[in-house]
Amino acid sequence: MNIKIVTVLEDAKSFEEFLHNEIKSFNNRNSPMHNAARQPGKIKPLNLILQTETGEPVGGLAASTYWDWLEIDNFYVPAALRGQGIGTKLLQQAEEIAQLRGCKHCFLSTYEFQARRFYEMHGYSIVGELLDYPAGSAFYWMRKELVINDND
Repeated sequence: MNIKIVTVLEDAKSFEEFLHNEIKSFNNRNSPMHNAARQPGKIKPLNLILQTETGEPVGGLAASTYWDWLEIDNFYVPAALRGQGIGTKLLQQAEEIAQLRGCKHCFLSTYEFQARRFYEMHGYSIVGELLDYPAGSAFYWMRKELVINDND
């Protein structure tokens, strides 16, 4: 088989989908946990929406639960609503729902200029950082244990 490398410097959605599916298939074959999580209903969405009186979304939290983890994907509170405890209420509600679903851990990512300090105030710790991403800033992976082990 002759193989060559072809460079494409524009969107290649079908190629990206092909790669994604190949990696997913590999993971399913080699990780029983990944395969189990892909069964219908195993990954459960968790969305907390901040709405106006007319039902227009203005912010909120989008996450999912699987394995025994809460993964927070997107979390936004408009500037006009910050400092009123709304972000704390959203985070606590997401964690409570996750615990009811059996989750023991949470993870998320944030930039230095976003909400790192907010998360640290709520018990999250940095488990990884990418410095100078973007230049002069940093990107963080953070986690929190939702269940405290009383056997320590």
